[in-house]
Order: sequence, then C-alpha cells, then structure tokens
Amino acid sequence: MSKKIFYKLTIFFICGFFAQTLIIGPVMVQAQINLSAAPTASDDFIINWSSDSFVPPDYAGKALPTTGSKIRVVVEPTKKLALDPQKLYYRWLLDDGIAGYASGQGKSVFRFQATKGTGGTHHVSVQILDNNENLLALKSQSIDIVKPQLLLTQPGNSYALQNTILVGTGQKIDFSAIPLFFHIKDFAEIIWEWTFANQALSTTEQKDLNMFTLSIPQGKLSETLEKNLSVSAINRQDQFQQDVANITVDIK
Repeated sequence: MSKKIFYKLTIFFICGFFAQTLIIGPVMVQAQINLSAAPTASDDFIINWSSDSFVPPDYAGKALPTTGSKIRVVVEPTKKLALDPQKLYYRWLLDDGIAGYASGQGKSVFRFQATKGTGGTHHVSVQILDNNENLLALKSQSIDIVKPQLLLTQPGNSYALQNTILVGTGQKIDFSAIPLFFHIKDFAEIIWEWTFANQALSTTEQKDLNMFTLSIPQGKLSETLEKNLSVSAINRQDQFQQDVANITVDIK
C-alpha cells in the first residue's frame, strides 16, 4: 500500500471518529439533564438568603455576612405550580462546585458557612428538576462578604453620627456604639474601649458598656477646641472581628 493511500485512510478514520464524537457528546449530556421545553420557568421561583450575623432588633437593614457567618439560602415558588415543590429535585452549587450533601428531592434550603474573606463573594446557584431530570428552572445569587462595622450614635437616634458634633462647656452628652455583623448574640460578648483626646475613659460606672456619657467641664473658651472621641469593639471569641468608630467633638 502506498504512503499516499495510507494517509488518506488515516485521515478518513480520524475524521469519522471526531464526527461520531460530535454527535454522541450532546446526547450524553442530555441524558443527565434534559434541556427541552419545561412546564415551568425561572420566573416561577425566587431565591433569597439570610445570615446569622448580629444586628440589633430595631435595625432596618439586612444582616450581612462576614467571614465565618452561617448563611441560609432558600428557593421558593412565586405562585402555585402544577408540580408539588416538595417532589422536585434541587441541585445546589456553591462557587461552581456541586454541593451533593445539600441536594436532593424537596431540598429547597441550602446552608453553608462563609469562607471568603472581606471583599470576597460566594456564588450560589440551584438547578430545579422534575423526576425525569428535566431542567425546570435555574436560579443564582451572589453573596458579598463584608467586615464587621461599628456605628456611633446618640440614644434615641437611629442614624450614625457624621464626622463632627458641637457641644458647649458644662454640657453632658450621651453616646451609643452599635456593632453590626459581628458573630455575637449580645453586647456582652464585645470588649469595649472608649477614648477621648487620646486618653482611655473609665466605664466602671456604666451599666451598658456600649454607651458612654461625656461630661464637658464648665468654663469659658476663647476659641473652639477640637477633640477626638473614639470607641473600639473587639469580639471576645474572635479578635479578628473588630472595628473602630471616631468623631470630632467641637467644644465652644
């Protein structure tokens, strides 16, 4: 057999092999997940999440996750479906990896612990399938990881103080520090430290250590004094969780 004929046979064989591969490949994938038209759509489901990070009872915002937070993700139908949601199959993916432990029939809730650092993002998605593994819907959610925060407020005011506060001599002013997104259950799990004009302030007489009363002595000033008030909060159980809040006190 000449080399020319041999090369032609070889090329014909290779081309035939790849042609079969191109035909067979999609069939194998479709055997796992049927992507044909389904009786439901992604709009028929909604995905939501929550975390166990601390926020005070009257906090109007969402408890955002920090590193180590336990996160709960749930997918729910937005209307009554022809199929019972508890009989559907839910395949959960975390950061593009299948979470086999959380997947299965009726498993519409996914729980995991945040491992990304501050500024990182966890990507969660769920494939919703029927008993024949027809893909009914695909929902996804990105969850950003933040750092714990400390807000400096005044009692009775839900807004954080901004930059500067003006007080007069002979006045007393109350401050309150509010921790957000720490891994705590109450304020007692926080180590508090208040400083004014770079001097540590005693909190032995304070019942609630996240609160402080600043007393300005009586007197007359020829010009406004600027002093810094700061408070730090450190998680007793996880000292990597901490934050500091500062404000300038103008005394006239």
